[in-house]
Amino acid sequence: MPLVLFVDMDYYYAACEELRHPEAVGKPMIVGTGDTAAKMSGVVESCNYEARKLDIRSAMPVAQALRINPDIIYIPADHDYYDRMSGRLMEILKAFGYRMEVISIDEAAVDLDSMSYEQGLVQGKRIKEEIRKTLRLPCTVGIADGKVLAKIVCDSAKPDGLKLVERKDIVQFLSEKSADKIPGVGKKTAEKLEAIGIKTIGDIAKSDLVSLSSAVGSFGFELFQIANGIDESRIVEHYETLSVGRERTLDATKDVQKIYLLLDELSEEVYREITKNGFRFRTVTAKARYSDFTDKIKSKTLGYWTDSPEILKQTAKALIRELIEEKPIRKVGVRVSSLEMGNKQMKLF
Repeated sequence: MPLVLFVDMDYYYAACEELRHPEAVGKPMIVGTGDTAAKMSGVVESCNYEARKLDIRSAMPVAQALRINPDIIYIPADHDYYDRMSGRLMEILKAFGYRMEVISIDEAAVDLDSMSYEQGLVQGKRIKEEIRKTLRLPCTVGIADGKVLAKIVCDSAKPDGLKLVERKDIVQFLSEKSADKIPGVGKKTAEKLEAIGIKTIGDIAKSDLVSLSSAVGSFGFELFQIANGIDESRIVEHYETLSVGRERTLDATKDVQKIYLLLDELSEEVYREITKNGFRFRTVTAKARYSDFTDKIKSKTLGYWTDSPEILKQTAKALIRELIEEKPIRKVGVRVSSLEMGNKQMKLF
């Protein structure tokens, strides 16, 4: 198992916006899906730690966040900006010369190979310092023997932390953590595990494979290995596209069928682009620009990765349907994000 360094940017979208909005630093702030005029219909995409202290979380309706704190600072999401900053982040990591895998727009795993733990900590500190110096953004670094274990260590060190857990200590480190701290264990899987008496990673380690497999299928073997400190995941170097989108202007119209037809064409273009590079997607975003030049967007993250053009089209049309108002629409767009390289990645990621 190679030593892996996992980098995760802290409250990424919100941290990026704090660079452009220094007046928001130290105050509750959210980044939302809608423009300022339409913020009440959007959801929270990211928020800083001051907002999290108020129990505001990603995916919460903006209207609910504003009920919690009417004075909270609201900033519309700017995905092109976040993509550009992410590109700079990945260039910083690549410059260290190690094999690396882009996990998402704000996460990456770096293969430290046979480096000692002491050397790994030195590199972790260097990487954190370089990201802070160059991008002026906070990040957390976790180091462990394997990609999945390094991710769990990283999550435990947030925010702005640096933690390494050696192989001899990893099982004890994991034992008291809830099962959903393992990447890939979502709400439904956690419920299935709890139904057979498993609440913690330590419970998984002490369980038997027959019970695990009956509860969660073949995923049970992977969970059992991780819980016992065995991580066979490998760094997968791949093309670093983080999102793919298309937009097109049309004559201002309220004609739903005309809007759907153009959205289908854009979805086909996006589909060809992502499949050309072997990607699947999880998140679909639809955008509408109205005749008064205001914009609204809606996003949906699926519970699975897919490369289905039908799912892309259906999801995009369902999202745009929510954006069709009394005002005519003059531009539509569709974007996919949360990309992965086909079946090459581990199931846990």
